[in-house]
Amino acid sequence: VNITSSSMPPSKPVNITSSSQWSGNFDCSGPCRRKRLVGEEFSKKAMEKYRREGKVLKCKQCVAAAEAVERKAAQDRAEAKAKACGDDSGEKEVKGGSMISGGGGASSPPLQPPVTCAACQQSLPPPSYNRNQLSKPSGKARCRSCVEEAVAKEAEAVKSTKQDRLEKAQRDLEDAKRSGDTKKIIAAESVLAALEAEVVTGLKPVMLGKGRGRGGRWSS
Repeated sequence: VNITSSSMPPSKPVNITSSSQWSGNFDCSGPCRRKRLVGEEFSKKAMEKYRREGKVLKCKQCVAAAEAVERKAAQDRAEAKAKACGDDSGEKEVKGGSMISGGGGASSPPLQPPVTCAACQQSLPPPSYNRNQLSKPSGKARCRSCVEEAVAKEAEAVKSTKQDRLEKAQRDLEDAKRSGDTKKIIAAESVLAALEAEVVTGLKPVMLGKGRGRGGRWSS
């Protein structure tokens, strides 16, 4: 039996960046309170905890917003502490223009020297880095801004890769339909369906039955 392209409806374009195209079974417990989200909206770690322990879910958007607020608060506290130490250990002017040391002198902790960011190469005060970065060997630390930028770029690259895979699967299916080869059509539909299921469920497709001489089949 040959299935021609004219006998089958054209496939709709797939876009993982369009939330209106997908409807899932997951709700976000974060500030956004969005409902019926797909697995792609949550991190892999969050989805694993949800399935294993029944933990509540927070979407990537809410987690990123909370982390940004926490980083800003930590930076503000560190800068305020550094400023207080500088005021206490600095010199104060008295009558006659003479200078005296204030704040207890040697009892005040010395100010930490600036650290050069391995990414932007700027010499920045320690509050511009998180603890994890400051614990790295000399020349390896990255400032908060560079870390956030790198995380955002990595997330965008992952999303772009998934979108490229979906678009390729879409093109392969259209080519298979034009060829009229039933086996190619079924195989292409299976690949596309597995990738779409990954977006909705957050689970990567697994090839079952591989190496047993009976071919394989996709499962999610």
